[in-house]
Amino acid sequence: MSECNESCPRRTFCKVAIGGLGVTSAAAVGFPVVSFLGRPVRLSEDKPVQVSLGDLAPGQAEYAELRGQQIIVLEGENGPLVVSAKCPHLGCNVRWEAADSLFRCPCHGAVFDASGHVVSGPVNKDLTSIPFEVKDGTLTVT
Repeated sequence: MSECNESCPRRTFCKVAIGGLGVTSAAAVGFPVVSFLGRPVRLSEDKPVQVSLGDLAPGQAEYAELRGQQIIVLEGENGPLVVSAKCPHLGCNVRWEAADSLFRCPCHGAVFDASGHVVSGPVNKDLTSIPFEVKDGTLTVT
């Protein structure tokens, strides 16, 4: 083998490139693991969700978390409604689209009306209704 006389630019480039890829790969794997392990502990997981109905306009929805599950509080035409944001098809979170007054699942195109009933899509079950109570203008989900 012959020795490199001018600092071997290709060899140096390859070493730097391989080292950079190694660091990038370690970061790509390590960051999600560290983020997961560093999540804050939930101190009050059983705390009820409270939403002031005066803060919601008709047709407006608010997302909240109840015991690790996303729920949607909607001020509908017939009064308030609380449903699970989890699509019964494959578990993706549905979005409320106020312009159309529909819940849409972004994963497979399921569509639900403002009451959570199936309109179309690959799903055959309605959104899960969550029991709640209203007292003094505040909706409480326990």
